Amino acid sequence: MTAQALEQRELAVVIGLEVHVQLETATKIFCGCSTESADDEEPNTRVCPVCLGLPGALPVLNEKAVESAVKIGKALNADIAEDTRFHRKNYYYPDLPKNFQITQYDAPICADGTLEVSVEGTRRKIGITRAHLEEDPGSLQHKGGSIDTADYTLVNYNRAGTPLMEIVTEPDFRSPQETRAFLAKLEEVLEYLGVFDATRDGSLRIDANISLVPADEVDDDGDISDEALEAANRTEVKNISSHKGAEKALAYEVTRQKNAIKRGRAIEQETRHWDESRGITVSMRSKEEEKDYRYFQEADLPALQVAHWKEEIPIPELPDARRERFQTEYGLDEESASKLTSTKEVADFFEDVAAEFDADLAATWVADNLLGELNYRDMHITDVAHRLDEFTRLVELVDADEVTTKNAEEIVLRKMLDEGTDPDTIVEEEGLGKADDDEIVGFVEEAIDENPDAVADYHDGEGGALNFLVGQVMQKSKGSADPGTANQLLREKLDE
Repeated sequence: MTAQALEQRELAVVIGLEVHVQLETATKIFCGCSTESADDEEPNTRVCPVCLGLPGALPVLNEKAVESAVKIGKALNADIAEDTRFHRKNYYYPDLPKNFQITQYDAPICADGTLEVSVEGTRRKIGITRAHLEEDPGSLQHKGGSIDTADYTLVNYNRAGTPLMEIVTEPDFRSPQETRAFLAKLEEVLEYLGVFDATRDGSLRIDANISLVPADEVDDDGDISDEALEAANRTEVKNISSHKGAEKALAYEVTRQKNAIKRGRAIEQETRHWDESRGITVSMRSKEEEKDYRYFQEADLPALQVAHWKEEIPIPELPDARRERFQTEYGLDEESASKLTSTKEVADFFEDVAAEFDADLAATWVADNLLGELNYRDMHITDVAHRLDEFTRLVELVDADEVTTKNAEEIVLRKMLDEGTDPDTIVEEEGLGKADDDEIVGFVEEAIDENPDAVADYHDGEGGALNFLVGQVMQKSKGSADPGTANQLLREKLDE
């Protein structure tokens, strides 16, 4: 269809993703070089003849990477192949030392899976075409600008050979927002499996394929015919490194393509680079086709038969299942259950606390108080997981009525996080032990004596007067008085 004809019709967005996930293994996929980088690491030092592609060097497959691939396949409800093989994908690029990449072609380890996501309250199943193992190339460092403006480019092969799982989706996305929801969910599942660490630099990289098709080619279920997809020129966007970045890059690219069509220009089938610093995509090269890579079987690696591992390798309870269990077992609402299963570490922490206290109390303290304070400090649950006993002790002090909830939230918890002090020490140093009724009576009498106008307002029916006097009691007690007790004693004294 010509650009002019397309311009006259309403357009629908079609997006498919290729997600490259760095697997958590101690060594690279085909050699014994470490995958752990150091802050002061020199370029091209974590390498060997295998990952540099030197003549005569032979690859040896990392078993842990294969186990991780099987776990991912199980989590995605994918078929695990009876027979899976490696191929050479041939192309020349500076970060590819062998001039080919060892990957999988027509016999991937996983195929035909799904991942269910929630998009604006609507549940959708995204099809997973395939998921296969491959090696990572090295990394390019553009000096003096971005890929199209740099004065020169350096190559670092330390990352070359890092094990990757490439997860390829069906073209099931109809907006950039949907891709962000999918990537967030995928990341959550991968972290639960223990095969992925989102804090690693470059641990998640996304290539996205975007097409614009006439909206009337999309049926009520969101499906598009193969013919319509074939007729649409497809643009690939590379260098996306996060789900937030994916939404921005795709939103820009969709707008760029729509504007081009409005101006009567045809969409080129090309590969573009997402320049995050400028917030734009730039053209890299014409889009390759499968035949351009001249795939052929990797002769140095035998075929794998690992389908039986699907039954032998266990996977943990996944986020959706745990979320549902938290609602049924602990009686939590959907919002609290969602917060408490946001990561496996948060869910584990909550269950440890809930084993000691009422589930509602544990949920309030973990989901609202602790996570809120951690988020404010740009910290994560993993930063305090080793202090579980101290946190449990704080909840115990509140539960036993030894410290008021207000002081526990606003003083003790914050000092625990800011100063690393234990709760008992903070309570003692700050004098935060809960006041007994006799002490509160004294504070009540002082508040009444010192605030005759508020007392008069109370007797005149002013609703806010009592709250003001309760605040005075809390201030005098430095938060150690129970607000409910203070309220009750004030009423009794004022109504005498």
